[in-house]
Amino acid sequence: MKVVYYEFMTDEELLDFNSQGFIPGPEESEAAFIQRIENIKFAYTEQESIPPAHWEWGRLRVKELFHFEPVSLKAYYSNKRLAPWQGAACWISENRVCQLQLREGFRKGSYLKFYSRGEILAHESVHAARAAFEEPENEEFFAYATAEYRWRRIFGPIFQRIWEPWLLLIGLILGLFWKIGWVFVTILMIGGFGRLIRRHLRLSKAFKNLMRRVKDVKKARAILFRLTDREIQELSRGIWIDGDTTLRWRLIRLYFN
Repeated sequence: MKVVYYEFMTDEELLDFNSQGFIPGPEESEAAFIQRIENIKFAYTEQESIPPAHWEWGRLRVKELFHFEPVSLKAYYSNKRLAPWQGAACWISENRVCQLQLREGFRKGSYLKFYSRGEILAHESVHAARAAFEEPENEEFFAYATAEYRWRRIFGPIFQRIWEPWLLLIGLILGLFWKIGWVFVTILMIGGFGRLIRRHLRLSKAFKNLMRRVKDVKKARAILFRLTDREIQELSRGIWIDGDTTLRWRLIRLYFN
């Protein structure tokens, strides 16, 4: 398929934006993409962010894994609006402007000696980089791939939606009084682990099939990160999608050069 582009952005500019963590969404036009970048950079300069030194490990981690380094991403410390189990959150506004919120405890480098600040920043940076995507199936798998410990990379994505931990908590509370609560928790955990295994296997198959064509681990990982859920699913079946004429696929094709 011959691909014809009518954009004004050069390949070098597109790759430069990409390296800063600005990745075009599946249906995002060049004009919308540029406007989103301007909005994010304005938000970054408008208010004080966390010290640059606090970003060091997180930036290196996502650069190593997914070929981008967030340099204009607003991040701040606050406990407001965070659920009890949340150490941080990536807030995405209607115009796709992202801001990272970390608990106050991370000012010292770690929170409850369980999560490090760098790991949390890397995790939330993944969500920010894919802000123009609405692809929930693999989002947490990419985010948890930045974790320091292997067990967290494997089991971390067991919850896909923000309300799922609440269901588990409700089940545990019910279990204190009625046996049906433990039945509910058991069903939730079986379903969660089943989904977790299926999607790990799907991503693994997609990556292996991509490697047959790309022959480069870093490039293959970067391309996979920029695919939609449907594209990953089809790739896992051995079906290669040639893509379309969107800005996102223009970027993906540059990785094959």
